[in-house]
Amino acid sequence: MTTASDLGTQPAIVLDTNVLISAALFRQSASTDAVEKALNQFTPVFTLVTWDELASVIMRSKLDRYLTPEARHLYLAKLASMARVVEARSTVNDCRDPKDNKFLAIALDAQAAFIVTGDSDLLVLHPYADITLCTPTAFLNG
Repeated sequence: MTTASDLGTQPAIVLDTNVLISAALFRQSASTDAVEKALNQFTPVFTLVTWDELASVIMRSKLDRYLTPEARHLYLAKLASMARVVEARSTVNDCRDPKDNKFLAIALDAQAAFIVTGDSDLLVLHPYADITLCTPTAFLNG
């Protein structure tokens, strides 16, 4: 992954961990299609904290029945090759679930166009500072 200064011309997008995990596990789903659209039309942004969260969750042993560890590593490698790491400088306390404030902070600092999530704690904030918060299905239909 590269830094925020390497974002290029594609707009930034935040993909919530739940969407990325769902896309990895269920190949024929709105989450999978939304992640593919995001990778083709946007630059996914992470902080080291959100990347570590994704890597930790996807490598949990309870997911072994769905994907081999090798398949999960390949998925992370594909995302890493297309994603950018940003430093979250903003302090946000607007989400009713404090654990989700990190996604709002990334979106603000990267000037993201979208946060794609299935989390109702985030979705209830739409719109947020000119950032569209939407489900994978709404992102695909938008």
